Amino acid sequence: MAHSPTKNHDLANLSHQDMAALGLDTLAFIKPVMIGRTAAYAIFSADGEQLAIAADRSSAIATVRQNDMEPASVH
Repeated sequence: MAHSPTKNHDLANLSHQDMAALGLDTLAFIKPVMIGRTAAYAIFSADGEQLAIAADRSSAIATVRQNDMEPASVH
């Protein structure tokens, strides 16, 4: 597959808002968080809005997939 310099250049010049909008309806980020002294997993939309909290990673992934989105881990 050949890479197009124009396409790569276009992606490099996207604003943060444009980049977030690319996966807004299809991508959700899963991030480990602490709620008080309890470990949990937060689910965020591509634009950074918190959507939900899950007790464990498997539940977070299942929740994302049940909503027709693809999960991505954030460390």
